[in-house]
Amino acid sequence: MKIRVLVCCDESIMSAALRALLDQQPDIEVMGFTTGRESAAAVAELAPHVMIVVAPALGFEDKGELAELAALTKIILIAKAESAHRSVEALCIGVRAVLAPDSSADDLIHVLRTVSAGATMVMPAAARRTLERLPQQGVSRSSARMAAELTPRESEVMLLLAQGKSNAEVAEKLSVSMATVRSHVHHVLRKLGVGTRAQAVAIAYESGLMAAIGRTAEFRGQEG
Repeated sequence: MKIRVLVCCDESIMSAALRALLDQQPDIEVMGFTTGRESAAAVAELAPHVMIVVAPALGFEDKGELAELAALTKIILIAKAESAHRSVEALCIGVRAVLAPDSSADDLIHVLRTVSAGATMVMPAAARRTLERLPQQGVSRSSARMAAELTPRESEVMLLLAQGKSNAEVAEKLSVSMATVRSHVHHVLRKLGVGTRAQAVAIAYESGLMAAIGRTAEFRGQEG
């Protein structure tokens, strides 16, 4: 079954480029193009698997519209982040992936396929620098507590999620089954009190949890 894709874009040149790229993929079907104002109605009518949203049709400032669309389908947002915090906010309201406008065509297609398969790709390496440029925050009591509540294996899974790994990639990396990975991801989301992998990663970076995981791992290693 082909991946049904709807594109929200106001710029004709970008729309033509995306059409040319997506039409070359044998497993992708472009449902059509829409603008920011018409997006919700188009999603309701066409029921795409994934929607690619290109700023400025909708951008980081359009939180209400993005959250509405994210409740209807899987959203990949292509936008220039003025700050890392804005990328984190987009992930927290349900956007599945945030890509920089200069991301490669290969990155976009890989993210699209991964998101469609159900595994949230937060950002590929080139675009993930946005999150990695977040100020290094101290390990707060709350983040240290969250890190301590994660088992060593759950901490490994959290780090791999932060790298944008799919369930299959996590399973291969840790030499475990897909069912085991799904169980670990479920436990991580529950312990962090979030509903999606993207939200987990966003909170982990923003709260200092990633640093806390690193320190907890070092402490456990010293104990061993």
